[in-house]
Amino acid sequence: KNILIQGVHITNSPFWCIHLLKSENAVVRGLSFDAKNPNNDGIDPEYSRNILIEDIDFNNGDDNVAIKAGRDHEGRKIAIPSENIIIRNCRFKGLHGVVIGSEMSAGVQNVFVENCTYGGYCKRGIYLKSNPDRGGFIRNIFVNNVQFGEVEDAFYVTSFYHGEGAGFETDIQKIFVDSFYCRKANNAGIVIEGFQTKKVQNINFSNFQIDSATIALSINNAENINFSEVNIGGVIKGMPSFAK
Repeated sequence: KNILIQGVHITNSPFWCIHLLKSENAVVRGLSFDAKNPNNDGIDPEYSRNILIEDIDFNNGDDNVAIKAGRDHEGRKIAIPSENIIIRNCRFKGLHGVVIGSEMSAGVQNVFVENCTYGGYCKRGIYLKSNPDRGGFIRNIFVNNVQFGEVEDAFYVTSFYHGEGAGFETDIQKIFVDSFYCRKANNAGIVIEGFQTKKVQNINFSNFQIDSATIALSINNAENINFSEVNIGGVIKGMPSFAK
């Protein structure tokens, strides 16, 4: 409890760089990373609550922030969710910006990502991933005022990570995205992949813009997905053209 990590530079660790395991009331502030080894996640809260991550310059060979909560039976048995996590004023660079999962069997809730931008290329911007081995839940996720440059996928949610698992579908719902900008998505703008027996539900996108995307939307096994002021691949202005 009551942890402060501030103002340090972290380079190539053998695995995850900072693993906040069963931690409470932690502040991670003003760090910089240059960590390119395999599995060099930047910051991984797991079974943890009341976490503030702010003003970080990421440059990681793997996820910048990966929020976890145990894997499969272990996570369901321990049953300590990761919750009340704020990520703000950060610069993302590396594999993925903010990730929830895939080890999240005890559940993840009340996550706020706000006022963040990018320091370079990321494969995926926001990435929520689980599969039917995990169980648990991902809910009450708020993304506000976040920007990315060039990515493969801008916003990606999947309940069928690695195409495996059975018997413990994850409940993914109540996700709110507002004021999100990405310059270019080489693959897809928004991907939502639920599971046949447990659909992803209740995702709200507002003021969401991607200038260029190969595929704008790919949504399967999902319901109550809401869009307001969303433009992917350009903005149509003016009157529609007339037949000649």
